[in-house]
Amino acid sequence: MKKDDKKTEPSASKLLFTSEETREFAESVLNTVREPLIVLDKDLRVIKSNRSFYEFFKVSPEETEGQLIYNLGNRQWDIPELRELLETILPEKTSFDNYEVEHNFSAIGKRVMLLNARKIQRGWKKQQIILLAIEDITSRKQAEEEIIKLNKELEQRVMQRTAKLQAANQLLQSANQELEAFSYSVSHDLRAPLRHISGYVDLLGKNLLGSLSDKGKHYLDSIADSAHQMGTLIDDLLQFSRTGRQEMKKDDLDMNLILNEALLQIKHDNPARNIEWVIAKLPNVFGDPSLLRIVWINLLSNAVKFTRTRKNPRIEISSHFENDEIVFFIKDNGVGFDMQYSKKLFGVFQRLHSLEEFEGTGIGLANVYRIILKHQGRTWANAELDKGAVFYFTLPIHNEVIP
Repeated sequence: MKKDDKKTEPSASKLLFTSEETREFAESVLNTVREPLIVLDKDLRVIKSNRSFYEFFKVSPEETEGQLIYNLGNRQWDIPELRELLETILPEKTSFDNYEVEHNFSAIGKRVMLLNARKIQRGWKKQQIILLAIEDITSRKQAEEEIIKLNKELEQRVMQRTAKLQAANQLLQSANQELEAFSYSVSHDLRAPLRHISGYVDLLGKNLLGSLSDKGKHYLDSIADSAHQMGTLIDDLLQFSRTGRQEMKKDDLDMNLILNEALLQIKHDNPARNIEWVIAKLPNVFGDPSLLRIVWINLLSNAVKFTRTRKNPRIEISSHFENDEIVFFIKDNGVGFDMQYSKKLFGVFQRLHSLEEFEGTGIGLANVYRIILKHQGRTWANAELDKGAVFYFTLPIHNEVIP
């Protein structure tokens, strides 16, 4: 064998490739990869790096190839976590995934990287090489930390607002209890003097009927009417107070039956009225029957009252499903009201018409609002002056209720 024919061991830079054509192809693929890559020999010296590595870490091929990885960039790569990966963990394995390292590089600053390592048998004499892939996750970590920080701040705000809401709710409950107790006490205390007034008016009317002038009779009638109005107001106040204190007894209900019970009472109280009733079949609900009966009685009474001036009064009752609620409505062709005052409708003692026009105490719709709120529903109304009104209330859809 000639001296020139003697095999010589290839240089480290050619361990990765077996021919010029293959080497060019492999380098092209290597440089196409977006993440920085380093190929190391068994002694942890750099065989090759891709273009992304040079650009990201601001080094040149001359500064890296053949160098021990720990010596790169004035020993910037002498990182304890990297040593642990390459010298302790990797020798026992063929690969390692997503090894997180945080390090401060003088050229590019502080970075958080994910290291992925693979051992490959390649080249002449099956030399062992290591492919080290680096993913910069600094921005992702910063975003995650920012999200964690924002979540903590949000949790803190939610806790603070929850505490404030609880305190406000307790204060409101206390105020409601005091108001209910006051209303109940006052209503009861007013009944005795009211009975005296009504009794004496009746006695005066009987004993002095022949000697009273027309003006005197008018005075007695006015007192009697006022006493009756006061009695109605006391009854409404007591019902309003009881509604606030009454415990809910919910059950699956046929809303058609509840409505019919209310209708019977309304028709009994208004026997002379000839009203066109248009009533659709209503779905079943989950609620308190006695409280929902009060809702229908109040809303029906309103519709009957405010259609009094109509030649052909018409009242329509129907419902529809919307998202997770059942929406009920009562539509009439009565006198309506100005929508700019709609926010007053469901307040206590709030009236949009004078007593001379239409009787009432201004408590009925407040009762409706309170009852529907207890059922976790909503109430509202739409109307036009002299063109009728539509009153709405909602109840949550219950899983066990079949429409």
